[in-house]
Amino acid sequence: MPLRPTTRTYGQVKSSVRRIFGDEAAVQLDDNDIQQWVNDAQTAIVAKNHTLKAVSTTTSVEGQASYSFPSPLIAQVTSILYDGALLENLDISSAQERISTSDPQQTDSGTPTVWYEWAGEFVLYPKPDAAKEIKLFYTRYPTPISGSDDQLLDVPDKYFQAVVDYCLWKSYELDEDWQAAQIKEGHFRSALEEQSEEEREAAHLTYPVIQEVGW
Repeated sequence: MPLRPTTRTYGQVKSSVRRIFGDEAAVQLDDNDIQQWVNDAQTAIVAKNHTLKAVSTTTSVEGQASYSFPSPLIAQVTSILYDGALLENLDISSAQERISTSDPQQTDSGTPTVWYEWAGEFVLYPKPDAAKEIKLFYTRYPTPISGSDDQLLDVPDKYFQAVVDYCLWKSYELDEDWQAAQIKEGHFRSALEEQSEEEREAAHLTYPVIQEVGW
């Protein structure tokens, strides 16, 4: 069984939201609105708790410094390893300053020690002089809900109620029930904080501390 199972569907969210809101006949709440709220909820969850973790590998090309990121849904790079060694992450200005000082013609090649992001690609410096494994650890944005009731949510089941609460928050706003909207907003934000703390505690108790590099 996966550590973070994902078994709940978009249809289950709609059913829960309509039942709690009192619109099981689908008179007040439009499907398109609920679909957008579910997508917004999942995006907010990932932005706050970096929930959807992924790993991708590729192989460096001799003399090639720039490489494409593995997915258009990539949200944040946690770290990049080159041939098993952690690369230092620099912002573009720091990278340019370092390179212009040590290698103004940018002719150096060898084993990369740093990386930086530019124009949707990651750049290694110095440029690789051999074909080695590049491994990216990153978090990604959720796959958007297409509208099918059978489509699984992308966030784990433990966030199901948070997604429902987000949709209810927006439903009550649409209904101009500001007090109920505020309560559900509070439920949503509290759930994210609780899950974030739970994951921090689990990581501290279970795994060795690793310094993460990202932007």
